[in-house]
Amino acid sequence: MSLRYCFEESKVLRALSKSKPHDLAVIDTDGISTAAIKAACARGVWVYGYINAGALERERSYYGKFKHLRIAKYDGWDGEYWIDVTDDEWKAHLVDLAKTIKATGAIGVYLDNTDIYYMCCHGFKNPMRKAPSKETVYHALEDIVDTIQTDIGLIVMPNGGDVFVRRFVTEHPGIIQTINQEGLFYEDFRKQSKEETEYRKDWCKWAQKHISGKVRIIDYCKKPAEIAKVKSYCFAHGWDCYISKHKNLEGD
Repeated sequence: MSLRYCFEESKVLRALSKSKPHDLAVIDTDGISTAAIKAACARGVWVYGYINAGALERERSYYGKFKHLRIAKYDGWDGEYWIDVTDDEWKAHLVDLAKTIKATGAIGVYLDNTDIYYMCCHGFKNPMRKAPSKETVYHALEDIVDTIQTDIGLIVMPNGGDVFVRRFVTEHPGIIQTINQEGLFYEDFRKQSKEETEYRKDWCKWAQKHISGKVRIIDYCKKPAEIAKVKSYCFAHGWDCYISKHKNLEGD
């Protein structure tokens, strides 16, 4: 099985066409025809759709509807903001997105930015509004994950979000079956600090012991020696890995 992550709309159809039966294609379904996704699923491609649970991007069509829920700017991503996930309309919006993804024939969702729980535990730099309490944020994410996985019937694959996922898995064993982690060794084509790499390794090893499915890794590197290092480590631990040569994942 090959992994392919593609969040660039102009590249998604190419990524789907290159995916083979039993390959995993993680895509941003926004702007992509349902027919194209259904065709890939019918061909045996396992598709996961992207949902940004904890942040709001200016490029989204629904930005204006939810911009009043912005908490703070998201460092490193221009035009993206941490959002108040406790708002009932936002939660309903995420559930509606999941239902739309389910209707395409996809089997799962890549749930991004559950790190909002960590942020509410530790605080925001230059907040735009008062952040909700960490407990209300945890319970909002708890509701969202449970609804998508149990009621809608999609596999939820959180990306990162280890602080939230550790707690959720401990309190609700068996619901989250797979996790994704970016930047194990390289982030934005720069080598992680030793401390950060060790932290992420420990988190992935913990997840491997406490979930029933796969640990998946995205690393951002281009040099053959770097790529070989990542692949060798992931293979030795039984983890799937995808190497991206683009900061904005293009599904190569």
